[in-house]
Amino acid sequence: MRRLRFSWILFAGLFLSSVCALAATYRSMSLDALVANSDFVVYGRVASSHVAWDSVTKAIWTRTEIRVLEGAKGHLGNLIEVTEPGGVINGHGEFYPGTPQFRLNSEVVLFLYRAPGNRLRVVGSSQGIYVVSTDLSRGQRVVASAAEQLHTVHEAGSPSLQAEKTRAAAPQTLNSLLRTVREKAAER
Repeated sequence: MRRLRFSWILFAGLFLSSVCALAATYRSMSLDALVANSDFVVYGRVASSHVAWDSVTKAIWTRTEIRVLEGAKGHLGNLIEVTEPGGVINGHGEFYPGTPQFRLNSEVVLFLYRAPGNRLRVVGSSQGIYVVSTDLSRGQRVVASAAEQLHTVHEAGSPSLQAEKTRAAAPQTLNSLLRTVREKAAER
């Protein structure tokens, strides 16, 4: 009986730890923080994506090519490669919760930093991606944070909680976001 109880406790502990491993929590980043922590901010279209094994890091990485339509901070070429951990090769996969995912031909605004290995990575996980779409009722290009599905931690007294509620209430136009990024980048 004692052995059965121990086995049940061990099973429950392993189950709960595996469930918790699938969740990810990120500290909410304001637009100011995204701009401040970015080396580059670009508006572009997802051109292609491929997955590769990296023998140096001994991990799977997904490399996504972005055709740059406009730069708002920093200068990059017309075609850049954003590299994020994870992906699937020959039926073997690595998945990291909150890691940015891109859809082919989608338009995005990306907040990027130069990581070790000369990789371009997204700042703040999916918080550094704004998906661009057309608001047919307004006839304008609008942006929405890709991190809306993520659970973020809001610190007591932090202005970011109010900013998040405000941003979610009214979609921001693409031109407005890019103008704001340029202004904030110029202040630094």
